[in-house]
Amino acid sequence: MKQKNMVELVNQHHPDVGEQQIRIWLNDALREFSRRTKILKKAYTFTTTADERYYGLPDYIIEVNSVDYDGYKIPRLIGKPTKRDIT
Repeated sequence: MKQKNMVELVNQHHPDVGEQQIRIWLNDALREFSRRTKILKKAYTFTTTADERYYGLPDYIIEVNSVDYDGYKIPRLIGKPTKRDIT
């Protein structure tokens, strides 16, 4: 179903709402669907700093599936780290 068809369908139930608002709702629903189903996967890279364990990630990153460093996959930590670092 194309977006135009969806706009017409929503317009049948909400005739007082404009097309622009309906398109905003549909796009919001699409983003929410993508977030909940985790259907979109992407790779991100950033520069690391020596002796820095924690990095802030952008809000659009929902979940980290794996981490690679210099071509090597870093295994997921199970439990607590042996050295405590809260910096």
